[in-house]
Order: sequence, then C-alpha cells, then structure tokens
Amino acid sequence: MKRIFLIPSVMALLFIFSCNRNDDPPSNAPKANFSISGYENAAPCTITFINVSENATSYQWSFGDGGTSVQSNPTHVYASNGSYLLKLKVTGPGGSDSVCKLVAIEAPPPANKSAFSYFAEKCIGTPVGISFKTVNPLSTNTVWDFGNGILNVNRDPIIQFLLPGDYTIKYSSQINGVRDTVIRIIQIL
Repeated sequence: MKRIFLIPSVMALLFIFSCNRNDDPPSNAPKANFSISGYENAAPCTITFINVSENATSYQWSFGDGGTSVQSNPTHVYASNGSYLLKLKVTGPGGSDSVCKLVAIEAPPPANKSAFSYFAEKCIGTPVGISFKTVNPLSTNTVWDFGNGILNVNRDPIIQFLLPGDYTIKYSSQINGVRDTVIRIIQIL
C-alpha cells in the first residue's frame, strides 16, 4: 500500500521540480504599443507619436520613409502622401518587443474634393481596427461605405475589419453643397 502512495508522490515532486519558471515571460517583459495624431492633415504633415509601451527603457522608431528616432514620443514630418509602415521596437529589463502599424497620408485635396487618410492598428493580421480621418475641412454630411457591409455617417469613424481581403472604401461628402465621392481599395493582410 505504501508503494502505491509513494509513486504518485514521487511523480508529483518530479513534475513540480521539472517546471522551469523561466519558461513563463517575466512580469516586467516590455510590451510595445503606440498611437498617432495629425494624420487628418494633408502632406506635408507632422505626425505625433504617442508611446504607450509598458516596461520599456529604450525605443527604436522607423517611420517608413527612411526616418528614425530613439525618442520616447517623437514627431515626424511626412513630406509627401503615401502609405507608411510605422515600426517601434522597445527594450527593457525583461527583454524586447516590437509592433508594426500603418498610416496612409493623403495629398492636399482640391477645395472641392473629398479626401481621407487612415491609421491601421497593425500591419498584418485580423481583426484589425482602422481609424479613418476626413482630410478636407470643408467636407460635411459624410457617408462611408467600407466594402464589408458597414455604412457609417460619422466624420471620422473607427472600423474593425474581421477578415483579410481587398476592401473598396467609398467616401462621400458634401463640399459647398455639392456631393463628391472618392473610392480607394485597402488591402487587409
């Protein structure tokens, strides 16, 4: 009877001592994260990077146009319109972490044209939240069709895309009483 009790006890002790506590991520592991502001302005525009990383002591930014920074909360001027991959790598006492996001900056629109920019919370993967910003300050009565069955009338909506694919974004606004529509395709990987 003692042997039967002894075997489970020995197995339990082996299990407890074989667990390596280093397999779990340290509680002070850094977590990279940021948001941005200023992308509702047409190029050239200054984007402010708002660092909300945790447990980080150093920062390496890549702005997607060749520019870099090691500041915690940098600003960066985008001279021309386009889509830019924004990357942040953080390092701290518990290791390092990185994150990639995407911003699309619009060229200055003519006074009578609708235009929008957007910011995606990650470069690859779904679901992904995308913040859309109206660029032309004269735009009113906005209507968005996101190509996924979602319509929205907010000036600057935030939409979550659940599946990868190409989405045809139709953005319409009234400018001086005349409705104008712009269509762009956004690829979600």
